[in-house]
Amino acid sequence: MCVDDCPEDIASRRSFLAGATATMASLAFLNIGDKASAQTQNAPTRVLDDPSIQHGRVVFKHNGVDTIDGYLARPKASGVYPSVLVIAGNRITEEYIPNTCAALALAGFVGLAPNIFHILPDSAQTIAEMRAAGANHTDLDVLEDVDIAADYLRQQSFVKSESMGVLGFCYGGRMAMLYGNRSRQIDAVVPFHPGVTKASEVKRLSVPVQIHHGTGDKSVDVSETKRLFRELKSQRTSVELFTYEGAGHGFLAYTRPTYNAAAGKLAWSRVIPFLHKHLG
Repeated sequence: MCVDDCPEDIASRRSFLAGATATMASLAFLNIGDKASAQTQNAPTRVLDDPSIQHGRVVFKHNGVDTIDGYLARPKASGVYPSVLVIAGNRITEEYIPNTCAALALAGFVGLAPNIFHILPDSAQTIAEMRAAGANHTDLDVLEDVDIAADYLRQQSFVKSESMGVLGFCYGGRMAMLYGNRSRQIDAVVPFHPGVTKASEVKRLSVPVQIHHGTGDKSVDVSETKRLFRELKSQRTSVELFTYEGAGHGFLAYTRPTYNAAAGKLAWSRVIPFLHKHLG
């Protein structure tokens, strides 16, 4: 398992989800706004306090047994909605991940971020400690975790079981493409500054893909994504690539020094129509 190596203070992002409980039938809705700093509360892309959505921690059952947890957001209005899996590049307790789920809910989707880093102990706080703790948790293990989350979504009465997308950041962006390549249940893929991905790993990726990457990214060079874009085009995958001049790694994450409000808003204005087009 690879962990997103952005230079933020990981120790400051401890679990604001701690203490919440949830079951298959109910959500533990959290007032995340109380936990955010004034700076992040004023970020133009932050929507966690919007009264038209509800969100909180959920626990997945697999073969009748509790397995991993995740974070789910959905519109409060009754209805049946298309869903989007959100795959993080590190712990889902960093607020911009629940916020991404909330932003999807605000746009008429059910957003779910599976906790693919559930194997990390609380004591692992530095990038090196996290990578060491997750060394034996392979890409295939992560894809199985995502599969369990997808199964959970399809079981919910408020989810359109036949309409699902996947969105990911950094390592999660790479996993989003690998999952779209592997699963016949996915209809659209949205990677943000994805980890380096070989063409051979996505040779069966036949659903539409929309990639976002900042040209100032110092963690994953944009040239890698441009190479992947060309390779996907050559295999006739329907793919778009949007680059953001000067934007760094994690430019959508308002919890990070690399946050770029203008790039984040522009990217999101492209993501939502793309998902509505392909998920309904």
